[in-house]
Amino acid sequence: MMYALILGLLINTVSAQNNEFDEIGSWYILSSNSKLSENWSVQAQTQIRFYELASEIQQFKIRTGATYNIMEGLSIGLGYAYFRNDFSYLAENPAPFDEHRIVEDIYLSQKMGKAKINHRARLENRFIIDDGDTDIRHWFRYMVKVSHPISKKFTADIYNEIWLNLQEPIFAQNWLGTGVSYKINELLKARVGYQRIHLSGPDFDRLIFELNFSLDFSEKENEDI
Repeated sequence: MMYALILGLLINTVSAQNNEFDEIGSWYILSSNSKLSENWSVQAQTQIRFYELASEIQQFKIRTGATYNIMEGLSIGLGYAYFRNDFSYLAENPAPFDEHRIVEDIYLSQKMGKAKINHRARLENRFIIDDGDTDIRHWFRYMVKVSHPISKKFTADIYNEIWLNLQEPIFAQNWLGTGVSYKINELLKARVGYQRIHLSGPDFDRLIFELNFSLDFSEKENEDI
């Protein structure tokens, strides 16, 4: 009931907008998380982000990374992401440009009853290549996410993430979102969500459709021992 109320409030916020950036965009995500051992796992992700539901590609993203589990509830990660950005929906009609990001993460997780609370602190180093020039920027991101099972198959979540520049201006953006995941089987999970992106200028509303594969190669490793 709590998650349904939150989702309803967020959708009402979307419908109440009336500015030139009112388009509800969509993100389509295909991701995987492969456990290699008790401590190591690797991740891969592809995203296509549309300014509208299925047109005006805004960003194409490929990300890969590795995570090391230090102890229960604490892990660290290192990753790389490539972005192809196209903001031609803006009035200035800028040319597409590439971006490379290196990220360093710290993950904390805890349980509160049936709910799971995840924290992620991320340092993001951005290398923006535009017309042969490279602009280097640095962001600090902090996200807290609460997930709660609805049934054996369904899980609801809500999260907030703030982005801060390590140079002026300090505030970059804020993401507030919620969603519902469905466990198809032990390997495959689908999620549908909504996200509100708050910037210093216009805000954006995005629907998120994600398919995630979870593989466990550590079980095979244990069988071979």
